[in-house]
Amino acid sequence: MKTAYKRKVLVYLFGSLGDTIVAIPALRAVRRHFGNAELVLLHNTPQNQVVSASDVIPTNLIDRSIDYTSSAGQVSNYFRLWMKIHTEKFDAAVYLVISERPARSVRRDRLFFRSCGIRELFGFNAFSMDQLYPIDHDGRPGTVDHEAVRKLQRLEADGIQRSPSEDLRQPLFEASSIEQEEMSRWLAPLRQKPDRPLLAMAPGCKTPANFWPTENFVSIAKQLAAEHLCEIVIVGGPAEKQLGDDLVANLGTGINAAGKFAVRGSAALLSLCNLYFGLDTGTTHLAAAVGTPVVALFHERDNPGQWFPLGNGHTIFQHDVACAGCRSQECPVAGHPCMKGISVEPVLEELRKKLRSKEKNASDLRILKV
Repeated sequence: MKTAYKRKVLVYLFGSLGDTIVAIPALRAVRRHFGNAELVLLHNTPQNQVVSASDVIPTNLIDRSIDYTSSAGQVSNYFRLWMKIHTEKFDAAVYLVISERPARSVRRDRLFFRSCGIRELFGFNAFSMDQLYPIDHDGRPGTVDHEAVRKLQRLEADGIQRSPSEDLRQPLFEASSIEQEEMSRWLAPLRQKPDRPLLAMAPGCKTPANFWPTENFVSIAKQLAAEHLCEIVIVGGPAEKQLGDDLVANLGTGINAAGKFAVRGSAALLSLCNLYFGLDTGTTHLAAAVGTPVVALFHERDNPGQWFPLGNGHTIFQHDVACAGCRSQECPVAGHPCMKGISVEPVLEELRKKLRSKEKNASDLRILKV
């Protein structure tokens, strides 16, 4: 009796924690389209990146992964990757890289996978500059589709149908009951006010242009603690551990979990929190992915909408500036007005309101211009 042939599909994705989380809706569509095919994730983990894509994606969406090192100028690395892919004889390749990938890079990637002997290619479609960076009637960066939706659009152009109700369904990422129980046991002896809501606060970020002054976080945390509205847990990666220690010491209360857990542990912790407060960073996307309401402060360097947290019940603060749409990793304007222009008081009032509310994710995404 012959064994039924099982198709092999290579899924190409790279980027940070946030990039991976927003690819989950597209991965749901890919899994639905290919059924029981073997889905293999191709991703790279740069040396300075702590989180790997395979750590984030639910196991029901990807069967295994191939990790590679992308080092500029090292042709031997690309040849070894080509040999690996060619030898495995994949039936199809799916392209889930960032929508801002330049058209010339998309064409090069298409040629590479075709040269590996892969006949069916999905999602290898570049967006035009007008689609990526529209300008509204006031001459400002226009609102665009979310990055998760853009990935679904690219796939749909090649025949992979999308189902918004299913693909964008929340939560995107679920911690198991065992993981949540383990996190509850870790938290229990550290909590001083277990009867209060738990606020996750992430004052750090990797990109300088996304930064908000640490003293503002301290000011807000002190006021919320003085009003007995919550207990605060500092979250983030290893790079934020010292920042968390300093903040807790300054407050005289709180819990520092920054750098203590891998992705799944962090997800479990965030799922136990009543509210999350942070910046445009991977931890913000992770909080939204597990269904925790988010209050986030966003720059104006990108077109609004592309990288906002997915789901309902979130609040985004932004400050209008003349230099909106600069797309710079470091603010080119003295004083960093688009972030420093967001004052403490309206953010504090929104956090108060959400901490007092008994409803979770009851409203649509709110964008507050201050």
